[in-house]
Amino acid sequence: MDPLIQILILAVLVSLVTNLIRRKLISREDTLKMAESQLYKKSLLEARRRGDEKLIQKLMKKQEYYQKIDAQIAKKNIITLFATLAVFYLAYILLEQVYGNGSVANLPADLIIPFISEGNQLTVAGWFIISLIAAGLPISKILGLGGVPELTKEAEKKIKE
Repeated sequence: MDPLIQILILAVLVSLVTNLIRRKLISREDTLKMAESQLYKKSLLEARRRGDEKLIQKLMKKQEYYQKIDAQIAKKNIITLFATLAVFYLAYILLEQVYGNGSVANLPADLIIPFISEGNQLTVAGWFIISLIAAGLPISKILGLGGVPELTKEAEKKIKE
């Protein structure tokens, strides 16, 4: 089998595993809480810009609640980051063992991509990175992890109460 295809398959597997880790560790509720916290911060910033002391006082009463949410989510994000890095580095070590630092394809003569190619040669690591980027977005969309979901009217009301 062609090394380009093998590396692409490995990148798809790595992307699938890392997205499943994210899905397992960070629930939809956590994502909604993150979005709610961001909306709270935006509201507080706008109130400060306008100088609306009454609204600032009202929002400051909820500051401790949102700080707790931020801390909980940050903890989960760090765990997710380390788990993802572990999977990525294991795959990278496997690639290094199988293919070394060589090239897997020729690029057009004038095309040089920093960190991806050496001269007009596409490196193993470069193709792996391109494949990860290309596979990551569709897989995250399929698994329902693409982007922050829209806030519901209830979340907006909760902040403004």
